[in-house]
Amino acid sequence: MNYDVQYYKYNIKQFNFESLISSLFNVDKLCNVHELLENVDNKLFSNEEDDSTKLHSMFYKKLNEGWPEFMDTYKFFIKNVIMDIYNVNTLIYQAKPTFRVQLPNNIAVGGNKNDSAEKYGWHKDSDPEYNHPLTEKNFIVPLTTSRETASVYIETGPGTDKFKPAKMNLGEVFNFCGAECIHGNKPNVTGKSRVSFDFRIMLKEDYDENYSKNSKLSNQKFVVGGYYAIMER
Repeated sequence: MNYDVQYYKYNIKQFNFESLISSLFNVDKLCNVHELLENVDNKLFSNEEDDSTKLHSMFYKKLNEGWPEFMDTYKFFIKNVIMDIYNVNTLIYQAKPTFRVQLPNNIAVGGNKNDSAEKYGWHKDSDPEYNHPLTEKNFIVPLTTSRETASVYIETGPGTDKFKPAKMNLGEVFNFCGAECIHGNKPNVTGKSRVSFDFRIMLKEDYDENYSKNSKLSNQKFVVGGYYAIMER
């Protein structure tokens, strides 16, 4: 199996995620979105805190109240970009994407007290903290062009303990095997925020409606009608 990170370009005018989220926060550049926050604590986020900023609250409030401009674009993206990658007519996908902000001097996905200092928050999505099925495939859509410590470090293959930072470019989406490969952040020393969203997909033949574990973060079952939705051509 090929575990290399795969990058794909898309049209940012057709799929205007960056402009929609810039408008939500009323900023010209999302890399400066941290300037909206006051009294930022440089303590690294824990697993329970990494989605609790004002920015996350604004995003999820808008999404959960109904945000057709974003959700229609997201579904159109799944249908016309992601399904084309796999050349399929049916795809299982994460019903609502996950929003990420990696603030300066912090990480996007928090850790817990058992993590080492060097790999604080680093994990596989199939770990007990997350419970994701092994057959998922991870996709990340960068909304800022970010590098090195403002990116995600991804294991080159299961158990290799070798990591490379992803190249996070506006106008690209990339995928990797997050359920099998360890990934995580280093404290962001670039002085700029990294903003992105991510989602998981599963091919129809890999989907198991009897998978019994719940997402520990959203407390949803990993089934269509719960964590997932289904897209048909």
